[in-house]
Amino acid sequence: MLERILDHGTRALDSAILWQLGTLPVPPTDRSDFPPVDAKEFWAESRVRRPSSVEVVRDLGTRDNGNVSVVDVEAPSHGPGTHPGSRKLIGRAHLRTHHRRSDPFVVILHGFAVPVALYEEGQLRALTQRGASAVRLDHPWHLRRRARGLRSGEGYMTGDPGRLLASVRQSVEDCAALVAWGRTMSDHVAVVGVSLGGLAACMTAALVELDAMVAVAPFCDPPATFLDHLPQSVRRKLGIAGDSFGVWGTSPEEARRIISAAMAPIVVRNHTPPLTPPDRITLIRPEHDLIVGPEPIAELARTWGVDMWDMRHSHISVLKARGLHARIYERLLRAPLPVPADAGVPMAG
Repeated sequence: MLERILDHGTRALDSAILWQLGTLPVPPTDRSDFPPVDAKEFWAESRVRRPSSVEVVRDLGTRDNGNVSVVDVEAPSHGPGTHPGSRKLIGRAHLRTHHRRSDPFVVILHGFAVPVALYEEGQLRALTQRGASAVRLDHPWHLRRRARGLRSGEGYMTGDPGRLLASVRQSVEDCAALVAWGRTMSDHVAVVGVSLGGLAACMTAALVELDAMVAVAPFCDPPATFLDHLPQSVRRKLGIAGDSFGVWGTSPEEARRIISAAMAPIVVRNHTPPLTPPDRITLIRPEHDLIVGPEPIAELARTWGVDMWDMRHSHISVLKARGLHARIYERLLRAPLPVPADAGVPMAG
């Protein structure tokens, strides 16, 4: 009985978030044709393997008795929109003042539409207390990169899947730039992401070799999430609700086929095998996730052959799971096993 009550409570948290997501404006599209997008070509044209140079632009002082320097960083960025945040990577780093190359460096990626970065700031402090340096990224259209007059997250996606493709590519390019910056300071660079940040973390792990990657409730199959878990109000705006699928076809099956092909580059399992060795990748699946859904995470874990932690939590409550963050830090900071010289890890598509 107690377990049922707790399960109901965790789902209630996700229901509240779904209601909030339903209030976000999602402009419909006037397009009527959505051709398939080749995943390999899409990422080959990106800047992931040609990352921008990151620069420290602001010194915010020190903390922890002078052992940690807090700085803001920026770099050129490329994505949809015309506001300043669409053209500039913005991040905040906590750097150990006596950082050695053997000390880990961690990139932290937040979730969709977060209004403030309280959780990520807490992770920065926790990681530096464990001997790492770390940086958090503001996704395009979010936080300090949001467009004037819009809430954090507004503009990241519209009814045109091409907008989401471009926004996710920009997030991954920005993450890759921070990974490259981390490599200038450390021989151990890891990435951790939650929800939308989990998608960007997974895509980075697929395209760039990392020393560790942990994705919490990753948004790893956008078509499945849109069709199976989005609030009904948002699905109606996108034309994928009820019996009418508008530009997406005449049936749920046709809509799924068209959307999956149009968003193929950001369906993570399409990039198999990942460039990051599977034993360095951990996925965390909340069993009662009403937002992303547990099924896509399990399918990705099977496809990639990576470790998956099942948590009896929802998409939101998992961040409060007892003991979880200690396990995450251990995964992020432990030295990876060396890849054998004859392993022949292929380039990810």
